[in-house]
Amino acid sequence: MFYIGELAALLICWLFYCEFYWTIEQKVLKACSRQLIDKRCKSLTDRLFFSPVSGKARLGFLYYFNRLLVYYLTILTLVHIVFGWAEHLQGTVRILTTFTLLGLGITAAVKSPSSTDYICSNIGVSSKRNIFLFKILSFVSIILLIIVYLYFTWVYMG
Repeated sequence: MFYIGELAALLICWLFYCEFYWTIEQKVLKACSRQLIDKRCKSLTDRLFFSPVSGKARLGFLYYFNRLLVYYLTILTLVHIVFGWAEHLQGTVRILTTFTLLGLGITAAVKSPSSTDYICSNIGVSSKRNIFLFKILSFVSIILLIIVYLYFTWVYMG
C-alpha cells in the first residue's frame, strides 16, 4: 500500500512540475515567437529546457532551476521504483516525496490563477464569474491534493 501511495504522490509531483514548466514556457513565449522556438528547439532536451532561446528569454535562474527539478524528479522516480518497496528506506522516500510535493505544490498553487486565466481564454470562457470559480476550484484542488497526501502519508500510514 505504501509503495503504490508513494508512486501516486510522485505522479502528483510530476503534475505540479508541469505547472512550473508552463510558467517557464509562458515566459519564453513572451520573449520569443513560436516560430523561433520551433526553429531552434529541435530535440526533446531543447524543448524541455529551452536551451537555445534561454538567453533571449532571460530565464536566468529559472533555466538552472528547471534543469535541477527535472534531474531531481527523474532520480526520485528511479529511487521510488527501485527502492520504494524496501521497508528500511520508506522513511527516506516519504521525507523526500513530502518535501518535493510541498515545494512544487506551493508553486503550483501560486501559479494556478494565471494558468487558469490562460486556459479559460483558450477555451473561450469569458464570464468573469466563471473564470473566478475556475480559479478557486484550481487553487482548492491543489491544496486538497497536498493535504490528502500529508494525511495519508504521515497520519494514516505513519
